[in-house]
Amino acid sequence: MSPDISERSFEGAIEAGLLQGGLRAYGGGQGLSDTEAAPWGEMPSGGYLRRVPEDYDRELCLIPRDVIDFILITQPKEWTRLKQHYGAGVEEQFLQRVAAEIERRGALGVLRNGVRDSGCKFLLAYFRPASGLNTETQRLYAANLFALVRQLRYSVKNENSLDLVLFLNGIPIFTAELKNLLSGQSVEDAITQYKRDRDPREKLFTYGRCLAHFAIDPELVYVTTQLAGARTRFLPFNQGRFGGAGNPPVPPTRDGYATAYLWNETWARDSVLDLVRQFIQEVEEEDERGRKTGKHFLIFPRYQQLGCVRKLVADAAGTAQGNAI
Repeated sequence: MSPDISERSFEGAIEAGLLQGGLRAYGGGQGLSDTEAAPWGEMPSGGYLRRVPEDYDRELCLIPRDVIDFILITQPKEWTRLKQHYGAGVEEQFLQRVAAEIERRGALGVLRNGVRDSGCKFLLAYFRPASGLNTETQRLYAANLFALVRQLRYSVKNENSLDLVLFLNGIPIFTAELKNLLSGQSVEDAITQYKRDRDPREKLFTYGRCLAHFAIDPELVYVTTQLAGARTRFLPFNQGRFGGAGNPPVPPTRDGYATAYLWNETWARDSVLDLVRQFIQEVEEEDERGRKTGKHFLIFPRYQQLGCVRKLVADAAGTAQGNAI
């Protein structure tokens, strides 16, 4: 098997996992209005939409059609107000506003708090409501639009591409470089590629524009929240293996990859929204005297930290439900 084919096979397996799940997953050209909402709080893995590199605006660092689709289906009244202000140029003006706010506050701030434009307030994501009883909050939560692009050409200067980029409502959140051991390359080569070949001055790679960058092979996952050339620091995002580092091997009787938990669990839609809402944190650095330096950085949780907190929350919810009964 040639290196190119084996690497594409791994990439294709990840894409298939993210696209699985019915109408939303396979309706490439559809907007949100055509889709069927998943039950509140029960989004399974998959359910992403496939987008092509040409859907991505390299200057704005957005998928414009997805940003607008999301706003139209979730906040039509506010959009009508904004359209009265801008007229025929409303889409262009709004996209410029979103891009400028992400550049100023980062994707995390925009996804959590939305944007204001000409007296109108727009949310760019809806998070899990406290209760599943309100059908409107269920609808809005289910309307979050997840998409992937393979071989995304990200630069206005050249045709360099990333293996995979994930989007939430048209905003890029995760990038990934993938390597397959069958091609003679490993996660270390993906890390080297980020450090050597991904210019941190490119718009998509500037601080806060994306939430995390992943280096992945069939056995290991590493992640960073900020690219800084050779100084980039990647941390493991692995389950652990027999009390040590790495991931449990895949049983020979089962097809798949040891790192499938990443796209089947961590990148599941419920999980991503949970990560954006409460787990990914922005903090300000302090010097040796404890004084704020003005320099900020994002923290992405370790796999074990994420699993532990989620288990505690689930156990607490189960206890509360039992007491209620």
